[in-house]
Parts: sequence; C-alpha cells; structure tokens
Amino acid sequence: MSTKAINGWLRTAVVAMLAIGAVACGGGAEGPAATGGSSGDAGAVSIAGFKFVPSDIEVPAGTEVTWTNDDTVAHTVQDSGKLFPESPELANGETFSFVYDEPGTFPYICGIHPYMKGTVTVS
Repeated sequence: MSTKAINGWLRTAVVAMLAIGAVACGGGAEGPAATGGSSGDAGAVSIAGFKFVPSDIEVPAGTEVTWTNDDTVAHTVQDSGKLFPESPELANGETFSFVYDEPGTFPYICGIHPYMKGTVTVS
C-alpha cells in the first residue's frame, strides 16, 4: 500500500473517530443546545467538536455574526433560507461572517455535516 493511500485511510479513520466522539458527547442532532453569547461577543460562534458553540444566539439587528472553525476538519455555514449562499469550506482557524439586518429567526447548518445545526435570532 502506498504512503498516499495510508495517509488517506488514516485521515478517514480520524474523521470517523471524531464524529463518533462528538455524537457520544452530545454533539449529534439531538445533543443539548448551548445558548447565549460566546466570550462576551454576541456575534461570535465557534465551530468545535462537530457543533456550533453556542448553537443558538440572540443578537440585535445590524450585528455581524462570525463563525470561526476551531475544529480539525473543514465545515461550512449554510443558511436554511435564502439570506446568504453557503460559505466556502472553512479550514481550521478560518472564519465566515454575515450581518443580520432584519429581525427574525434564522436557522443554519453545516453543509458538509447537516446534523450540525444552529439558529440566529435577531431582535
């Protein structure tokens, strides 16, 4: 087996183990939802452990929400409505931002891992 094939197999195994661990720790679709702001920044959402943290946030209209991928695998941010197109794939440390101008409730998912869900509520 070539080194390239072994590396590909190992990468797949690690991603599978991380996904299993995330579900076992409550990171699946039915896991507990975090609420509130993150580190005092109402518009900050971390992507970690195959979850959006916090998964549900409330912000005033005009707030820029920024998702930061703190995970070891790529993720996207995909609005469940038509507010914005799906973000590009975000590698570790990369961000995606969107300004929510209108009040409402706006669900979103990871386009790669659709069991990852979150909601932005704008007042």
